[in-house]
Amino acid sequence: MKNSTTAVTETGLNALDTARLQYNRVALMERQTKNSVKPPIGTTDVAGLGLNALDTICIVPRLPEPNGKLRIRDLRVEPGGQVATALVTCTRLGLKARYIGSVGKDDAGRAQLESLSAEGLELDVREVEGASSQVAIILLEEGVGERTILWTRDPRLSYPVEQLRRECIINSRLLHLDGCDSVAALQAARWAREAQIPVVIDIDEVYDDSTHELLCLVDYLIAGSDFADDPCALADRYGCPVVGITRGAEGAVFVDHGRVVKSNAFQVPVADTTGAGDVFHGAFIYGLLQNWCMDDVVRFSHAVAALKCMRIGARRGIPTLPEVREFLKQRGYTMAS
Repeated sequence: MKNSTTAVTETGLNALDTARLQYNRVALMERQTKNSVKPPIGTTDVAGLGLNALDTICIVPRLPEPNGKLRIRDLRVEPGGQVATALVTCTRLGLKARYIGSVGKDDAGRAQLESLSAEGLELDVREVEGASSQVAIILLEEGVGERTILWTRDPRLSYPVEQLRRECIINSRLLHLDGCDSVAALQAARWAREAQIPVVIDIDEVYDDSTHELLCLVDYLIAGSDFADDPCALADRYGCPVVGITRGAEGAVFVDHGRVVKSNAFQVPVADTTGAGDVFHGAFIYGLLQNWCMDDVVRFSHAVAALKCMRIGARRGIPTLPEVREFLKQRGYTMAS
């Protein structure tokens, strides 16, 4: 008589093998369930969805003429990107920030992730197999600080709206966008509006037809002078309570609930204007979350951007809060509290 524990079943397995197989299946299902459930999202001051980039900065004695040849004086690789740099500014100033975006699964992507982690950002970033991370070649005129940017972005880096998590957006005090990942940005803005979370956008181009719908969901629209010239016209068209046009060294003009706020940029020795607008936006977000009046927010943003411009690279010159306070004090201003 055969022992029942070793009896062979119709499948060719004995009872002991069958039990082990069933146990392994259950264990595998448990592991898959654990791996598929992402950890809960905590609260943060600002969530941002948008661009990151790795900049190769070529420092040249002058910008090249057509068909010309020019020797590079110095070459630097620095992290940048609109939303990523704005969020780094937020963390340097003492806020908590969450970055949502994509990188390629390559050396540039790894460098970008390391740079953001080093700044203390919470990351919800896709590493896209086979895609190249966004890069830029920047020609920087030595002694002048003005630059020309050449950039490229793999379309596979576009953030899929189906992978965007609502809790990443609504568990924040403010949402920052650049409009690049248009479908995901529009969904994020809708969630923010439903949760009564203010939305700030750094917009420099109309990406597609959905950009216009997105701008109607924005509370604070900031654009450069190459995007638009009249903030009142933008406010009327999209219904944004606050609209600003930044003009580089010429300052900025904002419309705050119908009131026009004009401001001058601080004059400093400029090494590099790369990322100055992104840093301005990060400082602007900081001021908003302190509940400052618009005049103080804009003045503070100019100060932070000016300090950044004194060093080469989008992020290298981003100051800390005590540095900004001292900068303003030297120029006769007391930072709002």
